[in-house]
Amino acid sequence: MNQILATQKPQSKKKRNNTQANINSITKVFATALIFFAIFLIGSGTYAIYKNQSNANKAIIKPTITLENESESTILLKVISENNLDTVTYYWNGSEETVINGEGKKYLEHQIDIKTGSNVLTVVAKDVNGGETSYSNQYTLNSNILIDSLDNGKISITYEGDKIITYMTYRWDEETETTVDINNTQVNEEIDARAGIHTLTVTLVDEENNTETKVQEINGVSTPTIDINFNEDYTKYVITLKDPIGLQEVIVTLNEDENQRFGQTLSGTEFQFEIPLYEGSDNKMQVNVTNTGNIEAERKVQFPK
Repeated sequence: MNQILATQKPQSKKKRNNTQANINSITKVFATALIFFAIFLIGSGTYAIYKNQSNANKAIIKPTITLENESESTILLKVISENNLDTVTYYWNGSEETVINGEGKKYLEHQIDIKTGSNVLTVVAKDVNGGETSYSNQYTLNSNILIDSLDNGKISITYEGDKIITYMTYRWDEETETTVDINNTQVNEEIDARAGIHTLTVTLVDEENNTETKVQEINGVSTPTIDINFNEDYTKYVITLKDPIGLQEVIVTLNEDENQRFGQTLSGTEFQFEIPLYEGSDNKMQVNVTNTGNIEAERKVQFPK
């Protein structure tokens, strides 16, 4: 019996050793697999982060704005964009905007006239992906061109220099230019004013093709008109008031009597009313009307009956 036991004991030990070896082998394989899987996950995560960051960086690329002094009175605006441009907008001193359609281009040039005096130009560029860039700069321009508003509803344009001015151009806002021949070293021109606030651009061109430009905002005033007629049987005055920028108030005084003084607040650009005529009276009437620019007009009439 002792021999049988001695024979079986080593076999039992060998089996346990084999089992332990198998377990260790499986553990190593599993651990190796886990390591490779972890490396794969880390690599995938890193690539995903890199890709997201790359896409984010690409998405936030914004247009680039450049302003170059093309001459003393003009600026060349340049806009470059990685993405297609949507709009480019510019304005002086926060006033009326000028909007340029980007037309899906990635590069845009536009010439801007510098306003006379000290003014701030702001440019805003937007691309189709929502990228937006804004830029502001101050410009100062002195000019020998003088632009003044006259009491007769005209605008005076004067200039004096050493060289002969061949011709002058002027335009209101963004309308078509009007050309005036000068051929003199002096300019003394009058043009019709525009009611309301408008931008007047005046350019002088000398015999050597040099140019000088002045851009000026003008608050054009107008004088109200007062038309006084009669009705068909001459029993009433028919008064018509007009003003292109708007009527504000009318005051009527009858027979030079302050007790017969009547006023009314107005709106709109035209107003009409009637005043009766009386037998045995001079039917004196004074009409005073004021427009929204506080410019007043007056007219006196009389019709004895």
